[in-house]
Amino acid sequence: MPAKWTVAERQSDDLLEHLCLLRGFNSKNLEPNYETQLHDPYLLPDMKKAVDLIKQAKKEKWPTIIFGDYDADGTPASVVLSTICKRLEIPFEVVLPTRSEGYGLTKEAIEKLPTNTKLLITVDTGVTAVNEIKLAKEKDIKVIVLDHHLPKDKLPIADALVDPFVPGSKYPFNGLCGCALAYKLAVALAKEFPAEITEAFQKWLLDLVAISTVADMMPIVDENRTLVHFGLQVMSHNRRPGLRALFEQAALKSDSLSSGNLGFAIGPRLNAAGRMGDNRPAYELLFAEDYIEAGKWALEVEKANWKRQQLVEKVLAEVEKVVFTQNKEDDRCLVVVGDDWPSGVLGLAAGKLTGKYFRPSIVLTKRGDSLSGSARSIGEYSIIDGLTSQERFLERFGGHNQAAGVSLLTANLPKFVDGLKAHAATILSLEDLVPTYKADAVLRSDEIGLKTAEMLEKLEPFGLQNNQPLFVIEGVKLGKPKPMGKNGDHLKWFGKKDQTELEIVGFGMNKRFTENPLETADLLGNIEANRWNGTTRLQMKLVDYR
Repeated sequence: MPAKWTVAERQSDDLLEHLCLLRGFNSKNLEPNYETQLHDPYLLPDMKKAVDLIKQAKKEKWPTIIFGDYDADGTPASVVLSTICKRLEIPFEVVLPTRSEGYGLTKEAIEKLPTNTKLLITVDTGVTAVNEIKLAKEKDIKVIVLDHHLPKDKLPIADALVDPFVPGSKYPFNGLCGCALAYKLAVALAKEFPAEITEAFQKWLLDLVAISTVADMMPIVDENRTLVHFGLQVMSHNRRPGLRALFEQAALKSDSLSSGNLGFAIGPRLNAAGRMGDNRPAYELLFAEDYIEAGKWALEVEKANWKRQQLVEKVLAEVEKVVFTQNKEDDRCLVVVGDDWPSGVLGLAAGKLTGKYFRPSIVLTKRGDSLSGSARSIGEYSIIDGLTSQERFLERFGGHNQAAGVSLLTANLPKFVDGLKAHAATILSLEDLVPTYKADAVLRSDEIGLKTAEMLEKLEPFGLQNNQPLFVIEGVKLGKPKPMGKNGDHLKWFGKKDQTELEIVGFGMNKRFTENPLETADLLGNIEANRWNGTTRLQMKLVDYR
């Protein structure tokens, strides 16, 4: 069944204004401004309390533990806090749980803290750790929580609970990642320590903030758009040895980075070691001050990323073998179970399964009498609602509408699968199980050109809630396609719409086009100014055609 296309209704004859209205942007004030577009950190709940605790920690040299997460938000956030502590001469250690220990602050983690610990700072975790923080308080440890996740009904008794989702928060934007909250703490501390936490020091932290914001799928609107914009500028000057070494491994040039590079090349690398077990190499890479040392850690991270890619391919091949022996072709939801698949790649495998078959997918691995795994979904179905409907069969689950983690006893699997599929069938029709693309506009002939492509760059950086504009161009005459890529899977055409020539690139489209070649087609894709070797050409990156 072909993909569904919809097109947004035109809000203005002026294309840029139309695109801004769709995104809630002011077309007259698109330029990110560091001085005017960032919110006061003291509007965050308990920020003043957090600053006062840091002041006391500096004065009394409190032994401090920074407790982060093993992903591309919690790990860079831990680096930001480490940099702050080092600048303020606060003695600190960093604890990142391994994947086998599990996400978040645990009772075991509290028990392992050094006996002289006076301050615990959690970042990208902690807001739901009610019992664990109570245990820390019983050990006479002060606790600061910097978290961006939703709290439960009962809040932890932290000394400072900095989370924009805490009830009563006056902060005007709740889309910050954990690393951005660590940066906000630095900005707040600048009022107390202007000599140590200078404006320049704050700005040099924005490279990590930008990476985490994009990698953690935060909306690139409001102040996040400004933070990512200036973070990319910081990376273009790239004074951080670890990022220089990582860019070299990834074959990226720091002066031509985009938010897409952060999402598809840098974020996965900083997540890789954590997926494989321990994200300490990523932390050491980003905190390194020596390029030789950073190069060693970059190699470790690259090896972990390569291993992660190999494991995903292996697991996905095994998943593909059994997906329709364990499921029916018309199931609205896919559940696949295997033995001893690495837990760190199950989410990636579920995502690829959902992308291929366009339906909610859960990939589970069996160990002993238990199953655990990850779920991914499509926009038309909340996987959390589905899991909630079957929670009587589950040991644990959590996440959000499009992604979740789940664990259950093997004995409960048949009832869970039957119930979940029945629930999905009440929400999804067979017509829902095809990709749906919503274009921003059908381009008129006078809007197809390099000038438009360059104008679109005013909307950058792109990301969640500010996607790269998607356009339809109707009735394009296609020239003879030229295969590209190692295996010739991709195609390049030169097309023509009226008098405008257009370079068209279609990734993974060779087989489809060979089976049904067209001389004229309606095209759906992104248009860009393709700069290469001193020349600039209009290019369309094809998403679909008909």
